[in-house]
Amino acid sequence: MRDDLRGFLISMDLLFAIIPLTIVLGMVAADMGNILYEMEDTIYQSSNDRLAQDTLNTLAETSGNPPTWEQNGSTPNIVGLAQYNTNTNKSISDSLDPNKLALLTTTDMANLIGNSTDGFNLTVTRLTDSNILQSIGTTLPVGNTDIVRVNKVVLCSNLKSVTSLVGQIIYDGQPVVFSVNSFQTDSFTNQTYNYWILFVNTGSSTNSNATVTVNGNTLILNNTTMFHPSNAINSSFLLTNSYFSSNNVTLKITTNSIGSTMDFYIVQAPKSFTSSSINYNNVVPQECNLTMYLWT
Repeated sequence: MRDDLRGFLISMDLLFAIIPLTIVLGMVAADMGNILYEMEDTIYQSSNDRLAQDTLNTLAETSGNPPTWEQNGSTPNIVGLAQYNTNTNKSISDSLDPNKLALLTTTDMANLIGNSTDGFNLTVTRLTDSNILQSIGTTLPVGNTDIVRVNKVVLCSNLKSVTSLVGQIIYDGQPVVFSVNSFQTDSFTNQTYNYWILFVNTGSSTNSNATVTVNGNTLILNNTTMFHPSNAINSSFLLTNSYFSSNNVTLKITTNSIGSTMDFYIVQAPKSFTSSSINYNNVVPQECNLTMYLWT
């Protein structure tokens, strides 16, 4: 009799233990659809986050394939925006090439992103004045919560400096000659771009005079023409072979105020640009926000 009672009590304990478990399992089963949806949504959102970050890194840290795709106006197999150092054959990470940025198309971006999203927007905004250097893609949809935003700080400018002397020109009272790194041109770049001389006064330069020699052709500049306006290099001075060739450059500062300093640039600009566009803000790379949005 006692054994029967003990067995009965054990059965009752098991029953009471099973009832809450049964209720929990029933609730889980009833809400399984919502649980699976939340899991799928989390996984999908994480996938979009990773896609956006990978896309941004590819654009900012690589030069694309081929790495100099912008030089002949060709469509890249894989788009990248980083400047490419032809001397080291390496990309300059997080330093955007203005010409690549200008040539970037929605087709290039679609090939990079794939077809798993409904839209994108890529914007480059200068930090100092919020000036937008480039914006490509479509307007962000209103009310869409499945929007992924990624951002990184990069260096960028509106125009490309092909060679320069920065922080090296100090006048000590005697004429001084500076050897400037050569820059490359071919027939395509000469048809597409003009090349400008830009001096930036960084230390009270007055009564300045200089000569710039490109492939043996000399431009004589005085205080007025050195700084305002910028000076275009005659296209006949440049090499126009079917392949890229190096143009030799020499700079000579003949007179200036003692102790004065300046920076020197040769700037590549589309032929539609005028001399007023060849200035410090458009040429010298500055910190910018590279921001990308993806949505589904």
